[in-house]
Amino acid sequence: MIVRILNLSKRPDISVDFAGVKLANPVMTASGTCGYADELSDFFDVSALGGFITKSITLEPRKGNPTPRIVETNSGMLNAIGLANLGLERFITDKIPLIEQLTTPVFVNVAGKAIDDYVEVTEKLAPIESIAGFELNISCPNVKKGGITIGTDPK
Repeated sequence: MIVRILNLSKRPDISVDFAGVKLANPVMTASGTCGYADELSDFFDVSALGGFITKSITLEPRKGNPTPRIVETNSGMLNAIGLANLGLERFITDKIPLIEQLTTPVFVNVAGKAIDDYVEVTEKLAPIESIAGFELNISCPNVKKGGITIGTDPK
């Protein structure tokens, strides 16, 4: 009988390269589901994640859709939040200081009504070192005259 002893004291390297950003592991939040990073800290250590993707940020604040926004179904849930967010300026003043304290790479989800909106938001946020990258929300189907128009036009 051959017995193989595993060295369990050494953790395997599960890091990944994600678009040029090294993540400690491949586990990331889904955009829009976990706020701006600080909302999760009461529940678990955010630094355990490989990366964090914020709620969508738009140029101006958005109230989103009226309630009810979430409906439970037999096979899961449906939501139509409507890209509710605090807007670019409040994101910079209120949330960037919290994001700067995280050790997990943070990717900002950007949404808008027109291409110029995306450009303006990303240009304003790009110089901020605590932001690892951007995710463009071009296909949110629950926003009237919003991203779906941009997301369905291949040009």
